[in-house]
Amino acid sequence: MKKLPYLVILFGALALVGCKQEKKEETTPSVEVQEIKEDATEKAIGEYITSSLLSAEELPLLTEADRQFQFYAIDLNNDGAKEFFVRLSGHYFCGTGGCTVLLLNAEYQLITKFTVMQGAIFAEPTLENTWRVLTVKSEGEWKSLVYANGTYPTNPSVLAKAPYDAPSGHAVVIFDEAENLESHKF
Repeated sequence: MKKLPYLVILFGALALVGCKQEKKEETTPSVEVQEIKEDATEKAIGEYITSSLLSAEELPLLTEADRQFQFYAIDLNNDGAKEFFVRLSGHYFCGTGGCTVLLLNAEYQLITKFTVMQGAIFAEPTLENTWRVLTVKSEGEWKSLVYANGTYPTNPSVLAKAPYDAPSGHAVVIFDEAENLESHKF
């Protein structure tokens, strides 16, 4: 009879060790899946740039600095699929007014090609036409970009000043200069 409590303790300890091992195994694959998904996204965006955005004549004109991009994934229309902001860099895509920024859907198809975009993009929690309102600074003024007819306005510099003096404190900040996003090559 005295051996029974020892057996209960032994089996209890083995069960706890088994649970700890299972939890370790669960966390490792999710990290690998995230890395694989990011690699696939990087590759798909690079393929979009070289096959759909640029012509065969343009590609040889690009320097190594021109062949870089950063991306940020966010669900802008609450459909459960992420859209991708893609910021292109280098002299080919950037000028005194800003840089070219692409917005691609989850299938890596173009939604909007923004021109002259400077600084961060603020994705507001406010929805208009079922899409988040975007706030950007252009020519020293805050501009509000509202999705309509399948796209956002492409050139914020031609829009009227927004009716507010700053983005909301609840907006998601995309391409924040303080954020150190990885640059990718195409």
